[in-house]
Amino acid sequence: MLEHHFDKSVRRIVEPVVTPWGFTTGGGRGSTFHRQVNDDLFHFIHFSQRSSGVEFEVWVFPGTPLLGPDQWARFPDFVGVPTGQVAGLNAKVGVGGGASRFSCRDSKVLDVALSRAAVPALLTHARAYLANFQSLKDLVPVLEHSQWASLLVRGQDG
Repeated sequence: MLEHHFDKSVRRIVEPVVTPWGFTTGGGRGSTFHRQVNDDLFHFIHFSQRSSGVEFEVWVFPGTPLLGPDQWARFPDFVGVPTGQVAGLNAKVGVGGGASRFSCRDSKVLDVALSRAAVPALLTHARAYLANFQSLKDLVPVLEHSQWASLLVRGQDG
């Protein structure tokens, strides 16, 4: 499936669900939804089509520009994922259980995967997971690289 068609379908089906939660794709071209929690903290829901073009994954994670401008050079479409692989949304067990791979070999299959699996997983798991991250200190325990915590402390100090 072409990336443009993928993004258009994702936006059509997912946007009505996550917009009431404060998410937008504003400023982006793809299918990355984001919301700003405070000056330095954002929440993301990113739909990532795999290189094969027949599967996609969903990544749910908190993020901050304090981890470096290179991580945010392509905001909002692509930003660094400070939680690494833990950000994968598993339709059955939630965020952090290993990302489920959803089919998107054509638009009909994509619509079914979004409606019957990905969106219900967002409703069940993603919203509650992201609610855990309301300040930078909440991000520290889930950082992929513990040394990044010092960047967050400096960002809060100054």
